Amino acid sequence: MTDEKKRLVVRSQSELSEKPWSAPHLSPLFTELTADETAPVWARRAVRFIHRHTREHGQPPTFREVFTELAAHDRDAADRQEAWLSASVRYLTMVHWRRRGWIRFRREPRTLRSGPAAGELFITGTTQGAPKQRTRT
Repeated sequence: MTDEKKRLVVRSQSELSEKPWSAPHLSPLFTELTADETAPVWARRAVRFIHRHTREHGQPPTFREVFTELAAHDRDAADRQEAWLSASVRYLTMVHWRRRGWIRFRREPRTLRSGPAAGELFITGTTQGAPKQRTRT
């Protein structure tokens, strides 16, 4: 294994062990993605993207692809780029959403699906506390 690959592996392992709720550079985004007031809005976007990606590509997206799509809707994404790219934020957010029943996945890549409670995300009135959106020009 090359030195570059070793550095990437070590960085990935340490990144996964970061606790996004206590890391100052990760906490604001993680909190927004998992808070009772704002999580449904983000999860709804994720579920829509999962369905669209699966329909268009014949397979579900990866966590990274979902978060790349979600970051496009965050007008503060440039300021929170490190958090959007964090594997620990991605994984722990997905675990939170899975516990809520909004999504489901297995250990294998590309197994993301909407969960049994995903329908509640689309009921009118669940958009209060919507996250700030970036306007496209």
